[in-house]
Amino acid sequence: MTPELPAPPTRPVSVTAIAVLLVLEGLAVLAAAAWYLLSIGQEGPVNMGGRLFMLFLLLAAGAWQFLVGHFLFRGKAWTRASALAWQVFQVIFAASFFGGGMPLVALGLLVPAAAILLLLFDPKATAFFGDRGASASRGAQQ
Repeated sequence: MTPELPAPPTRPVSVTAIAVLLVLEGLAVLAAAAWYLLSIGQEGPVNMGGRLFMLFLLLAAGAWQFLVGHFLFRGKAWTRASALAWQVFQVIFAASFFGGGMPLVALGLLVPAAAILLLLFDPKATAFFGDRGASASRGAQQ
């Protein structure tokens, strides 16, 4: 007899919402890269090498957001840490826009970051990714 495999956990709505928000953030970063590319030839304090590097960083960040959103949707636990780190940086980045007199841009960065941060700690999302702390402490007790 073959052992029965446990049924895969059902994906909570919070995980789907996080994945969608991460993909939308990725699109926003790629849109910022496109806008940056259009203005890359203008005069400024940074030389062309620095501008191209910044463009590369924007493209890489947008692609990374897509990957994290995709693998989070598939239930890979490592994506939680990546999504969490990105959102913390996004909150910090939003604060600079509040200070710079651009509150709408700041809110556009802050609202999805706050939503993702809250949803990442939803008990159903935590259970979907697996409670690593509980299983690690059980293993230490045995």
